[in-house]
Amino acid sequence: MKIRSILTAVFICIALNSFAQQSINGFSMPESVTSDGSRFFVSSQGQDVFSKDGDGFISEISADGKLIELKFAPTKGVLHAPKGMTIENGILYVADLERIVGFDINTRKTVFELTIPEAKILNDICRMENGFIAVTETLSGNIYKVNTQTKSVETIGNIPTINGISFNKSTNQIAVCTNGDTLGEGSVYIKTGNEDFKELPNISNGFFDGIEWIDDTHLLISDWVTFPTKGYGKLWIYDLDNQHPEMLLTEESIADIYYHPATKKIYMPQMLKNKVIITDKKELEMNHKQQYNKLYQYGVADAFVGGLYRGTLPLKELKLKGDFGLGAPDMLDGELTMLDGKVYQTKATGETLEPDNDFKSSMFFTTFFKADTVFNIQNPIGEKVLWEQISKELKNKNAMYAIRITGKFDHIKTRAFPPVKSEPFPVITSIFDTQKFFEFSNTQGTLIGFHLPEYLNGINSKGFHFHFLSTDRTQGGHVLDFNGKNLKIEIAELKSFELDIPTDKDFQNFRFDGKDNEALKRVEQGE
Repeated sequence: MKIRSILTAVFICIALNSFAQQSINGFSMPESVTSDGSRFFVSSQGQDVFSKDGDGFISEISADGKLIELKFAPTKGVLHAPKGMTIENGILYVADLERIVGFDINTRKTVFELTIPEAKILNDICRMENGFIAVTETLSGNIYKVNTQTKSVETIGNIPTINGISFNKSTNQIAVCTNGDTLGEGSVYIKTGNEDFKELPNISNGFFDGIEWIDDTHLLISDWVTFPTKGYGKLWIYDLDNQHPEMLLTEESIADIYYHPATKKIYMPQMLKNKVIITDKKELEMNHKQQYNKLYQYGVADAFVGGLYRGTLPLKELKLKGDFGLGAPDMLDGELTMLDGKVYQTKATGETLEPDNDFKSSMFFTTFFKADTVFNIQNPIGEKVLWEQISKELKNKNAMYAIRITGKFDHIKTRAFPPVKSEPFPVITSIFDTQKFFEFSNTQGTLIGFHLPEYLNGINSKGFHFHFLSTDRTQGGHVLDFNGKNLKIEIAELKSFELDIPTDKDFQNFRFDGKDNEALKRVEQGE
């Protein structure tokens, strides 16, 4: 059972479809779009994306979204399940299961073919320098560098479940992304020169597919989020200088994207809908600002403190609702904190870890965070005084606020509960003596929290509620007290609220305390 605003749901649907874009239909599981700057091509895998069934093909489209020729290639021979593509010196190279095939884009003839014997699913492909190309193999995780003149092959890296790849000639960097072992726990990596691949920090795990360079310091990454799909996906813009990701919502199953630097248009093959979407980057950014700063909550606070500790919603579902938040783990086993789209569990042992996507929460609240008020406090300050200063910035006393505080903490005290083990579960006020307390000194980190109004008390908790997460992700917990300095305070006023309630029998049978409101009762009774 779900309680939510119908208007909010309609608003989200409008937001996902209202920006100016062109759509081209008629493809067959389109996986990739590429261009040499003037001509544009789409690969279609056919009905089975892993079989040698000969039903794959490449189409040519115009820059403005018109189909020029559905079956541009091959004119002879077959393609089975063509995926990633790139163009080098007038040759369109495409990854097709265990082989790479090249077509002259002027004559349409097949001019290159190379089989990599150990490969099963060659996936994405990109230009390198001096006539070389690179191709990823998802099953093995291998990254191959291919000399297109001699057809020699060199393995230059191995990252499990690798998918997208892109090379930046001016910075001599290779960027890649992965699906993740459970199709939702992938990461993004970068390699500079002869260095090893390094995972990029601060970006949520996802089911990443395509990756493109916007410029020398920004990457564009497509993200299915999880599989099976959930109705929409994400595009990430990652700032390499500041190690900061920005998320944009898209339609679902966006595969190997192409970014046109001259027009700033994004070409997105929507694999499961058999179409290609073309949209303007700036307009996409503007329209999707409305997806930020909406509070989503799963569970009801009164039920949670009354003993409903059993987790019923997987983290992978929560990650579709926000990238910033806090909550309770399955069986009250510590505290949950979400920052930059990743969820961390601080246990009563003091250990802080990142649970997998199938781990469940009994109660959680989250938002896609984007600050509208930012200020700094350099001098040392304690919890009580800081709350007073922040309260002065909260102009609407009946509004909901998400608050992020980053800096150095000379001292911080947190807590976590140990897991409950047997039913019937006790109410939380009867097990306060089991709490474990942690005190940290001279640590860098972030306070993640909310200030909620009186009218949400019972559904949630009124006032300030914060969790802590250290910069190195080894310390955390529910915040009880602190002294900090050099603090950056970011505040986001939340515009709407969505509540999902559990559907399990424990919740259905839970008895809430009555909360009589005499004025409302009189209105209903007409007295």
